[in-house]
Amino acid sequence: MADETLSVDDEVLSIEDVAVVLGVHYMTAYRYVKRRALEATQVSGQWQIKRSDLDDFVKRRSDRHSKAEGSQDARRTADYHRELERCLVNSDAKAAFEVIQAAIDAGADMEEVYLDILGPVMAEIGASWARGEIDISVEHRATAVATRLVGQLSPRCVRRGRHRGNVLIGAPAGERHSLALAMLGDLLRLHGWDVSDLGADTPSNSFVHAASSIPELVAVGVSVTSSDSLASAAELVTTLRRAIGDDVPVLVGGSAILDVNQARSLGADHFAEGARGFIAFLDSLGDKSPKQPAKKKKKSDPDAN
Repeated sequence: MADETLSVDDEVLSIEDVAVVLGVHYMTAYRYVKRRALEATQVSGQWQIKRSDLDDFVKRRSDRHSKAEGSQDARRTADYHRELERCLVNSDAKAAFEVIQAAIDAGADMEEVYLDILGPVMAEIGASWARGEIDISVEHRATAVATRLVGQLSPRCVRRGRHRGNVLIGAPAGERHSLALAMLGDLLRLHGWDVSDLGADTPSNSFVHAASSIPELVAVGVSVTSSDSLASAAELVTTLRRAIGDDVPVLVGGSAILDVNQARSLGADHFAEGARGFIAFLDSLGDKSPKQPAKKKKKSDPDAN
């Protein structure tokens, strides 16, 4: 990584550019460079990364994540699962954050941290309670620690640059789980969307009030994690549709929604198969941010007449 001049034949990116391309926080991209996982050159005190080197890095990461279950990375992820579950069950917030930080230092981005580590661990803790293996108080303490973790990690999901549009997410009346919504909101922000998160147990009229007050609304997401909330979810979607019309798509997802047919039976336009499914749907819509009005030409401008 010696200080030298880069060839003009290859596009040059800054660390900020790399963070945007990878959808990670600036400091995560910086760590890739400092650990020499991502090739970079320092020019006049600034790190510069060739587009071809970034493409190679992305390919290596893609290959790494497609390895078989017995690979070293899969074993490492399993280790994170075990360690994090132990910390959450014991309500050890400090140790839990250290596990997450270790995963980030090893190259995990925020999407992987939320969807491949923290999310699955919380699902397993919930399943342990459902099987009668742990008391509900243990599950509640674990959820409280996980919520604190998300609060600590959220600033890493702030994305610089032009935003792509406004998205509203929340859960229907009676739905008590908000952690998945918080993680989804962070990941949507990381992908450039402005997010209004209503959290859990939101009355339909309040949901409608929020949807009606958001300019240039791109989509609405409804999270349902309990079968007990299906009826209220259907009522919410019906109320939303009546208020905002058919132009704004309404997505329904969550662990209580099994497939697209069930989502549509509730009145939704689309089934959000996890956070990645929600993000993929929004990506398919393109950039919906409002265009800036053209500036009026002054009379002194040559083209004003």
